[in-house]
Amino acid sequence: MAAPTLLELDDVERGRILDFARRLRGVRHQALLVLFVVVGLGIQAYGALIVPPAAALVAGFWVLGRVLPRVHRVELPLMAMLVFAQASIVTTLAVADRWQLDGLGLLVLPATAACILLPRRLMALWLVWSVLVMVGAAFAIDARQVMDVPPILLLPVGVMLSVALPAATIRRLESESRDTALVDSLTGALNRGALEARIAELALQAHTMPLRLGVIMSDLDHFKGVNDDLGHDAGDGVLRETVLRMRSVLGPLTPVYRVGGEEFAVLIAGADEVGVQVVAERMREAVAAEPIGGRRVTMSFGIAAATLDRHPVGRIIEVADEALYRAKRAGRNRVATANLTPMSVLPDVASTDDGPETSDGAGMARRGGPADEAVAPRGAAAASPTPTKVPRPSVALGHDHGNWLVRGEFERDHIRESAHALSRTHHGALGFVFIALLACIPWIGWILMVPAVPAVIAYHAAERRVMALRRPEYMLGGTWLLVQLAIFCGALVADPAEPYMLVLFAPMMIGMTAVFPTRGVQVLSSVTVVLCVLAGGLARPDVLTTYPTVVGPPLLVVIGLALMSSVTGRSAIEFRTRAVVDPLTGLLTRAALRTRLAEVEHESHAATSSISVIVFDLDHFKALNDEHGHAGGDAALRAVGAATRCNLQALEWGFRLGGDEFMVVVPVGSGAAAALAERIRVSLEQVTVDGVTLTASFGIAAAAPDEPFDFVTVSRRADSALYEAKRAGRNRVAVATPVAAGPAPIATVLRDIA
Repeated sequence: MAAPTLLELDDVERGRILDFARRLRGVRHQALLVLFVVVGLGIQAYGALIVPPAAALVAGFWVLGRVLPRVHRVELPLMAMLVFAQASIVTTLAVADRWQLDGLGLLVLPATAACILLPRRLMALWLVWSVLVMVGAAFAIDARQVMDVPPILLLPVGVMLSVALPAATIRRLESESRDTALVDSLTGALNRGALEARIAELALQAHTMPLRLGVIMSDLDHFKGVNDDLGHDAGDGVLRETVLRMRSVLGPLTPVYRVGGEEFAVLIAGADEVGVQVVAERMREAVAAEPIGGRRVTMSFGIAAATLDRHPVGRIIEVADEALYRAKRAGRNRVATANLTPMSVLPDVASTDDGPETSDGAGMARRGGPADEAVAPRGAAAASPTPTKVPRPSVALGHDHGNWLVRGEFERDHIRESAHALSRTHHGALGFVFIALLACIPWIGWILMVPAVPAVIAYHAAERRVMALRRPEYMLGGTWLLVQLAIFCGALVADPAEPYMLVLFAPMMIGMTAVFPTRGVQVLSSVTVVLCVLAGGLARPDVLTTYPTVVGPPLLVVIGLALMSSVTGRSAIEFRTRAVVDPLTGLLTRAALRTRLAEVEHESHAATSSISVIVFDLDHFKALNDEHGHAGGDAALRAVGAATRCNLQALEWGFRLGGDEFMVVVPVGSGAAAALAERIRVSLEQVTVDGVTLTASFGIAAAAPDEPFDFVTVSRRADSALYEAKRAGRNRVAVATPVAAGPAPIATVLRDIA
């Protein structure tokens, strides 16, 4: 497959556009309401001829929403729609009775959408094109006014350029959050979330084109024995090397998905059964060719291939998974082929939104069915025919403290990191506005800049200190409000004050609405709308009383930027959550452990009590998976998450490291940690899955109160204690004997768990 051309998107970029389009549907009602109100009221100021191009624009977006999921090259209708949006705006301005060029700022919206959606290589070209469109439209509509009043063009151009840089930055931040959430941090393979996105894309394509798909499901043989005999560190090494060997067969364009502890999936578009079998055999041989860590490792494979017009994606994956278990029952280290028969009643895994969905457990996500049955206490299953659902984990963690702007430390981390990244572009972004204002001094004077300069300096000072702020939402929100108030005051003192100056409220919207969560966005957007209307009314009461809707275009720009950037910001928060919160168990992930370790190490220097590490895993989990399927495994893992979360208190963190391996870090000594582990163990004993009682083995180690916390040493001692518990008969808690150990550098710690 050739690399994408300049105007062609790759699969990742294409998937991001489709996902963003889906997210925008959530705010389409608000956007349409604002547009209808502004256009309806705008007839009084601009004339009735503005209605047809505005209606055409709405119809165009409706058509785009229907077309995008059904085409392969989504960039073509997207760019066509952006050009159409520009043409509709220019037409609206051209046919208006008056105040035509005061609405040039509306062209900022399609330019911003392009910066958020398109990759960097296309963004620069589109920005140049957008500036040319704005300049050309201004001279074509009223060249005399442009020559007499250059600020009517210079200010919108400056705003467009100033908005582009932060828009590109929030696109990059969202893409990085998305990538982090879709990549398994241990093996580097794509994770279940990435697989679900790929399944959804294939399901949509199946409606418009005949597409053949090959599926390979694989599982390491006797992997539990590797963990039990050699420890989790050795098991992690086996997983990493296995993925490398699978990739060596597949090449860079066909990804490996890690869908469970030692379970992997590969999707091959356009492949038939023979081709898929050849690939699976080569991967099997590559894994078994050389020992890994001194131990012979083998894999079992199940394959299936079919056309998506006859078989849903979920069905192909399901029968490949069944073939995998046939291979294991037949002796392992072999490839089994699925026997597909046409299915007319089984819905596709990605084609419906009905029913709950499991994710990132032991097996593939399924909607409804056995995978969604709750884990009930022993003896309760028969008494109650209605299963109790395990609640999905919330974004805010138990030890977080939120307020009316943010829900907790998780969202504060997003504010800090996003604002810190945006601070690098705000200097250049606001520089465009500053240059435009300097160029406008002969016509509007310099007094407009007097209140803005100190406010912008204060805002940049807050951005530079944001990483050290305990409550960054207050400092950033306050300085942001200061800048908007400065623009408000500038509009009052400018002579002459004109409606086109109100577009200056727009630049600060693009960053703040991407940084703050939903409640903050609502507050900041409402304040800006009020200031914009007041500035127009107080600066030119003669105009506003005669034509009140002359403030409509700047309001559309402000609200449009807020909607687009807030969708991007919420997407970044969601993917950030998925990267650090395991959606199946509600516990933190291995990726979250990396960030928490630095905090624990810092606090351990001043701690007066010990810090303990509890590691545990389910007993005979592999047998449960093999005998009762992945649905039973998912139910067991949900039970572990529920039992762990309900026994943790503030500043006690539970992590799912992968498969059925878990860890808890608590600021207590080994005795209190052992009591906590015992409570979790007893809680699990009260749970049955398909008639099997859950048990787990625990290992505990603690750092002494007078020594810094060394995660590598303590976790390895806890891991050794865990295997002592297993050798002693399982379903018990073992505590490691304290030993003196020097601290390891934090860089070593991070490498060890990466």
